[in-house]
Amino acid sequence: MRTLDERPTIPTDPSSMDIKRFISYLKENKIDQEEMNIPVSISNSITNRIQALSPIKALARVTLTTSDRLDVVVNSDEAEESGWVTNEIIRSDELASISKVSIHLHQLFAKPKVAHSLLEDHSIKVEEFIKDKITTQMAASENKSFLFGDGISQPKGILTYDISIQQAELGKIEGIVGGNIGAISDYSKIVELMEALPSKYLCGASWIMSRNAASHIRMIKDKTTQKFLWQNSIAHGVPDTLLGYPVVICDDMPKVSEEREGKCIPVLFANLFEGYHIAEKPSITILKDPYNSKPFIEFYATKRVGGDVVNFEAIKALVLN
Repeated sequence: MRTLDERPTIPTDPSSMDIKRFISYLKENKIDQEEMNIPVSISNSITNRIQALSPIKALARVTLTTSDRLDVVVNSDEAEESGWVTNEIIRSDELASISKVSIHLHQLFAKPKVAHSLLEDHSIKVEEFIKDKITTQMAASENKSFLFGDGISQPKGILTYDISIQQAELGKIEGIVGGNIGAISDYSKIVELMEALPSKYLCGASWIMSRNAASHIRMIKDKTTQKFLWQNSIAHGVPDTLLGYPVVICDDMPKVSEEREGKCIPVLFANLFEGYHIAEKPSITILKDPYNSKPFIEFYATKRVGGDVVNFEAIKALVLN
């Protein structure tokens, strides 16, 4: 019979040990604690849940990086990037004109607060409570920044770019004037907006609007057939459609009466996977602060995220003025 010292050790799951250390960090009353990285399994869960809660992030292209900047190569003149190899010599002026967009990552924070009694209650999974709070707070901030961010301290928002209503212009989002501020009623302008998006981006395109804008568009009918453009879904989890393309409700989009700089942009028709690129670091750090929010305990969680438009041709906007 083997003695206790001779018995083989049972391997320990590293992720399980990380979670135990994380729980101890949340609960213990040590003074001057340093920040720690949230365990990978929990940070991945937060990242995935944020993507599900953020309509823009769910549609956009997302890249994980370990750097504070992601350089994205873009084709500035939309020249063809594929073809057939021949024996002819290709002149330099026939090559695609390319450039790059540098997406800088910015620090996003969340500050969930909990009561002392919650940390002391062994029947409550405090790590799940903190995770849920971080997720909802970060998701709300992220989604707003992807639309209205200044690009200096947060991602560059889609709706902060200039809108060109005359014709497509480099570095501007093409817009279709759909009426006056406060109402969407013109059938033809909705169709025109859809037709403005090049065919190569239609696979993966979506309508993006607030519930307020949706309530207006639901009432629009085809003047010839008198049928509603809006089609309600009959299956759970399947989005409603407008002119055959899915509608994504994003309450951070402006209401039809919400004016910004003399105009309102309540609706986008876009392929955001091609048009908007998000970069983020996978790690999330947390710091326990028992002093600044007494009688509560505050946790300061941070992650780094960036975003920018990389293809203006893949995004079209309905403009009210």
